[in-house]
Amino acid sequence: MEIPEHDNHRVSERLSKFDDIELVRLAKLQLPYVTAAYEVLFHRYHRQLSSVCYRYLGSLEEAEETVNDTMLNVFNNITRFEQRASFKTWIYKIAHNLSITRLRKKKLDYVNIDETKDILTEDEPTDDSENQQKMNTWLDSLSVEDRTIVVFRVVGCLEFSEIAEIVEQKLSAVKMRFKRVLEKHAS
Repeated sequence: MEIPEHDNHRVSERLSKFDDIELVRLAKLQLPYVTAAYEVLFHRYHRQLSSVCYRYLGSLEEAEETVNDTMLNVFNNITRFEQRASFKTWIYKIAHNLSITRLRKKKLDYVNIDETKDILTEDEPTDDSENQQKMNTWLDSLSVEDRTIVVFRVVGCLEFSEIAEIVEQKLSAVKMRFKRVLEKHAS
């Protein structure tokens, strides 16, 4: 029996009000046969993950493939998610690891920020080309580790504690690296 489209929309609308913990619990029960809760999680994180992966990979196509791989990984492994960290941290860690793996394979170091205009959310302001060039140059000068912290903090809007879990460093180390990058940029 097929569910009418308007009923599907109502289910998704109700599920979108659930927090991540409730959606993960429901997805663990539903998958692989019913994907409603998973789809809400997918749509909740897709755009932000695309922005973060793009900052690493420098290619919209590579970023989209990485996000799709991330979401497939979530689909296949959500039953193993133990909630030692938040779902948000877990999914970002998967995306981060897949991005780093792609970087190592492709040996990409340069991120062209001008392309990010295509994936910025509507509420993010876009800068003029001079500021874009300055940001390009600055990100280019950062090590992969420093860029990771900056991208997660600025693009991903993650808390320092979440970043520390993802990159497997102490909270104080992540804060200090971020502070030093900003100080170095200011000088």
